[in-house]
Amino acid sequence: MSEMLELAKTNKYIPKMKKIITLFLICIYNFTNGQELKSHSFIKKESNIVDREQETEITITDSEIILKNYANNNTKDLVRIIERSEMKDYNGINCIWYYCISAEKDIFKGNYRKSIFIYDELGKSIIFSDFVTEVDIYWTKFLL
Repeated sequence: MSEMLELAKTNKYIPKMKKIITLFLICIYNFTNGQELKSHSFIKKESNIVDREQETEITITDSEIILKNYANNNTKDLVRIIERSEMKDYNGINCIWYYCISAEKDIFKGNYRKSIFIYDELGKSIIFSDFVTEVDIYWTKFLL
């Protein structure tokens, strides 16, 4: 009779163990057969910080922004035509945002490249965002 009692005591844990093992197997199955979702809105970003040791002359007029000796391995000026500008927050600081297009067509794509310049007077910097394509974005921060 005592053997039957011990067997009955151990049997009450068997349904709980079956549930735990079943949940564990379901988790293992989901991890091994899970789907990897691919997004078509992936943005490739590259960053570059230009400091005081690397001299770049930046000229901002009413109609254009010129980076002297910036393009083609620092041999050609980069000219962007300002389409519009506005005061807007950037990291909690009021900055001037310049929305620009390139002065020349891209020789590979055949269209004008879009750019954004963010001028931070307080932090003494200009952030240059160059949109090569809708996916590729190159960032450069100029410390003034």
